[in-house]
Amino acid sequence: MDSDELDVAIELNSAAQMLQTKFEQQGNAKDIEDAIVLFREALALRTPSHPNRDSFLHNLGIAVKSRFERRGDRKDMDEAIELLNQALVLRASPHPGRDKSLDALALVVSERFKKHRDLKDIDQAVELFEELLTVYTPPHPDHARILINLASSSQLRFQQQGDPKDIQRAVELYREALPLHPLPHRHRGVLLNHLANALKTRFEQQSDSKDLDEAIKFYRESLAIHTSSHHYHVLSLDHLARALQARFEHQGNSKDVDEAIKLHRQALTHHALPHSKQGPSMNNLASALQSRFKQIGNLDDIDETIELHREALLTPLMPSESRGTSLYNLANALRTKFELQGNPKDIDEAIKLHGEALVLHALPHSHHGSSLNTLGRDFYERSKQTGDSTDLDEAIELYRAALVHDTPVHPNCAHCLNNLGAALRTRFERQGDAKDIDEAIELHREALVLHKPPHPQRGTALVNLAIALRSNFRWKGDSKDIDEAIELHRQALVLHATPHPDRSMSLNSLANALIHRFQQWRDFTDINEAIELHRQALALRASPHPARAGCLNNLALVVKMRFDQQKDPKDIDEAIELHREAVLLHEPLHPNRGTYINNLALAVRTRFEEQRDPKDIDEAIALLRETLAFQPPHHPNRDICLNNLANALYQRFLKQGASRDLDEAIELNQEAVNLRKPPHRDRGFSLSTLGRCLAHKYQKACHGEDLNRACSLLQEATAYSVSPPIQRFNAAHSWAWAAGKFHHSSVLAAYHAAIQVLPQLAALYLDLGSRQQIMSTTQVHTLASDAANCAMELGEYDTAVEYLEASRSIFWSQALQLRTPLDTLANVRPDLSVKLTDIARQLEQASFRDASRNVLADSQDKIISIESEGHRCRLLNEQWDEAIKSVQLLPGFENFMRPKGVNALKQAAVSGPIIILTTSASTCFALIITLSNDVQCLRLPQVDLPRVQYLADLSRALSTRASDIEAFVASPEQGNYAEARLKAGREGNVNFDPENTFREFLADLWKNIVKPVFNELSFQKSAGIYGSDVTDCASDYVVSSYTPILTALLDLPVETASKFQMTVIIQPQAPNCLPLPGARDELKKIVQRVPKPWLTAPGDITPATLEPALIHLRESAIMHFACHGTQDLEHPLDSGLILTDDYAPTRRGDGGNPLDIQKYLSLAFLSACETAKGDKTVPDEAMHLAATLLFAGFRGVVATMWTMNDLDGPKVADIIYKHLFKNCDHNSNPPVLPNLTLAAKALHVAVAELRKETDIPFRRWVPFVHYGL
Repeated sequence: MDSDELDVAIELNSAAQMLQTKFEQQGNAKDIEDAIVLFREALALRTPSHPNRDSFLHNLGIAVKSRFERRGDRKDMDEAIELLNQALVLRASPHPGRDKSLDALALVVSERFKKHRDLKDIDQAVELFEELLTVYTPPHPDHARILINLASSSQLRFQQQGDPKDIQRAVELYREALPLHPLPHRHRGVLLNHLANALKTRFEQQSDSKDLDEAIKFYRESLAIHTSSHHYHVLSLDHLARALQARFEHQGNSKDVDEAIKLHRQALTHHALPHSKQGPSMNNLASALQSRFKQIGNLDDIDETIELHREALLTPLMPSESRGTSLYNLANALRTKFELQGNPKDIDEAIKLHGEALVLHALPHSHHGSSLNTLGRDFYERSKQTGDSTDLDEAIELYRAALVHDTPVHPNCAHCLNNLGAALRTRFERQGDAKDIDEAIELHREALVLHKPPHPQRGTALVNLAIALRSNFRWKGDSKDIDEAIELHRQALVLHATPHPDRSMSLNSLANALIHRFQQWRDFTDINEAIELHRQALALRASPHPARAGCLNNLALVVKMRFDQQKDPKDIDEAIELHREAVLLHEPLHPNRGTYINNLALAVRTRFEEQRDPKDIDEAIALLRETLAFQPPHHPNRDICLNNLANALYQRFLKQGASRDLDEAIELNQEAVNLRKPPHRDRGFSLSTLGRCLAHKYQKACHGEDLNRACSLLQEATAYSVSPPIQRFNAAHSWAWAAGKFHHSSVLAAYHAAIQVLPQLAALYLDLGSRQQIMSTTQVHTLASDAANCAMELGEYDTAVEYLEASRSIFWSQALQLRTPLDTLANVRPDLSVKLTDIARQLEQASFRDASRNVLADSQDKIISIESEGHRCRLLNEQWDEAIKSVQLLPGFENFMRPKGVNALKQAAVSGPIIILTTSASTCFALIITLSNDVQCLRLPQVDLPRVQYLADLSRALSTRASDIEAFVASPEQGNYAEARLKAGREGNVNFDPENTFREFLADLWKNIVKPVFNELSFQKSAGIYGSDVTDCASDYVVSSYTPILTALLDLPVETASKFQMTVIIQPQAPNCLPLPGARDELKKIVQRVPKPWLTAPGDITPATLEPALIHLRESAIMHFACHGTQDLEHPLDSGLILTDDYAPTRRGDGGNPLDIQKYLSLAFLSACETAKGDKTVPDEAMHLAATLLFAGFRGVVATMWTMNDLDGPKVADIIYKHLFKNCDHNSNPPVLPNLTLAAKALHVAVAELRKETDIPFRRWVPFVHYGL
């Protein structure tokens, strides 16, 4: 190229630069067009190999970039980037112009990223700025600018990709730039905003509240710089307001959101029409109002939110980007309003608007995933109201699409995972496809991983996973699911501490999970805690909060559930009142109104079942018919409404007898059964209710097919494994009732099925209080007598014995099972033997735990610890069951740990006949078991259930003071019956003298129960007729002993330990008790009768304490206690002996510090009050200390049924030990030891001697009893 050509290129380039400068100063578009033409001509004169071509490429690129900034044509942006890239390639380091190319290219590619979101652009921008930062080192004047540009690009990349290293880098760079912009630098305010934005963004990702607090601090500093006249003033107002709103949503302090709203309102006044920013300002204010509404619930806030979004859409100068945001926000607000008020127009409009926003947010827009997600949420919420599966499927597809867009590193990924998981869980609950719930749980687990502590959404992620696990538990019944769910809910509650806006939600969610577990296993600590949690949630939702109705409903449901168990009228009245308030808070067309009406109806129906006011049942049926109208065919909740209405009609039929009610109940129940296909969790309940209805139809019409079908349905419900044990037990109980009442051939099979469920009701993994409360329910504690009486009526006496054995003393039978000797198994499968022994040891100790908790006082960490122990117990119980099944598969072990048959049980009668008394409504039976003969059954026609109940109550009164007896016989409930019974004993006026009453009481027992049995056994003479001249009583015929169940008398030790030891524990001065001077006298008597080498008395010189007593309990052949004892009527397993330092309750005699099984012949003498006094609510469970020691392995126990006289202990002890040790010799080789099998005979002799004393009252000698052999 000659010099003329060279000069032309330079001249063209110079002229172009002059035009470009003129354009930048005056803005005339023709100038930049002409400049670009000249730059192109100049470049054409510079061949690719020309050394200065890079400058011409750079200049043309800058000019095209300027035109893009004027016209916005993407072609210009792309061309500018291409030209600047070519120039950069030619300006390889250390080219002196490389920094200019780096700077220009980085700015334009970052700008293209902002427009088109191509990740390659932002990656290149960061890379270019990083290189430029190494060039523009301090004190270069552009160093601060590059710091800010690199920070901004890093923040942009984080927002797109979610890599925490990018936001960390951005914060560091902004911090480095800040000291370079000291006051009064004109850019300091903007830089403070940038740094605050980065800190707020990092807070949103990592949830460190210090970041948000610091961001607010910097926003305030920026606002102080950008005063009202500054063009960045409104921006600073908005930024500070949004940060305050974020802190409110995280911490719940209403002052923050109130200030945010105030600031947004100030910003809006600066953006009056026709300002182009008015729409975004309206959006910001609306967002803050909606946030406050979600926490405080003022409907004016949500209405203003919607109005602002609508106005924002009407602003004339709104750019398309802002319009998409306004559509998105208005749709969200409409959906929120729909969720509260249920107007379908709101959700339909929300779907339409979100659809428009999705078009504006088409790929590769950064909000595309969010738009998919929110549109999916609209379809999901509409499907919850309508039950339309098409909407639900659409929601799932949209959620999946959003998840594809928002990859795991994207900040919105966890939100997408949670929403998709919730939708899949809902579809599972409707359709029962296990793949849906499995995927839902997996998605929620992924979301939780992404929300590591201290992420602000971790609490919500915990709740979502917990709800999915709870749903899985309801269908599959795996205890691990509900235990994990409750633990997760507790963790969430810790994160949502007061005043967190989600605390009420967390309280409700935890309470709901506890109720699901209660419904499965009847742990009453769960329902009590759930009520307290719901009360706390309700307190956070004061009127007029829109969520108050839901909290009222939840609390009412649980209070009613407690009433179902405990029958406190205050509970059902409160539940109805709460339900009525919830219904009143919803307009007639609200989608939740039907649910709330349904729940009110159920509560009113329940009250009718107890109080029998016909107004209640009529109201319940009317309400349920109204509810059914909300649930048309194909609605997912229609089966619930059908079942509830059917049950109400059934209850009215039982009261009023109208056949049309029964027929309609059957029709509705049948439809419910058809909808609840296996494995629907409530199918068993529907089968039961339909079966009961058909049984009553048979009672009216006597069509045999109705009875057959009723029993078949109830049998199916009993066997339906998806149902919790209590439902299966209730179904079996109803089956037994129907089959028994109407003489169906399946009656014994029904009772057998009910008895088989009993151990599951009071399973070992439950704590003591829950097992006791379950066994005290009416249907459970009457099952033994009902089943046995049925068998006896059918002549199945052996079956009656087996039923009684299997259904009485469940508590102790389980303990005995844990202590089954495994020697035979150890010879065959030592591994299984070791495994069972280890599990049994852990289960025995854990099953006696106290799992009570105080939701107000206990920390969630403490409650989680209690829950963890409960979960461990359930796992142990499952392992125990599986191990037993494995053993039963072995040859010769088919009956391992199965209930014993009558032939095995008869071995308990080795020392003499055993008499079992059982009562029905019409009569009483005595089953007589002997070692060699068949079981005999003797009807006692003079005894029926009311009489037995009266005699039991009278015996309790007789054990107390004289005034208590008189009050008992004079009470309205007992007086007439008592007078009639006592008059039957003799002529003349009734004398309520305690001794006379006691005499008549014993005479009644003798004549109508004891004597007929002795006659049947052909016993010849040796509680009877105690007159002044003649005595005829049981002790003249037999030496008596008692046992809770026959199994307790089997496999007892028969050998005496070679190293004989007797321990005497005396406590004459127990804390807070009256002195027992007789205790020392008792010890003196014992010392006179027992050889000194055999005797240990740890309470003789120093006070008796608990732990040494337990040690001696394991090592002694005879344990003698002379101390105070008491029976706790509310908690019988807390009954026991009172020592110096502690209380020795029944539970400590077994599992609190588990005893080794007594391997040798042994005797326990409980010379204390009430050591054989049982519990009125569970009479078949033998909840007293005497039974405890018997089940712990002692062959015999001497105890008292009520308070004993302090003078009598030494007398009885002296005679017993005189009898037992009269032929003993500790000096002989081997020593002559006492024969402890004679303990019952020794007590027999001692009581006889006591009875001979002059004027000795009955209550002095009657209470002494012997348990065991």
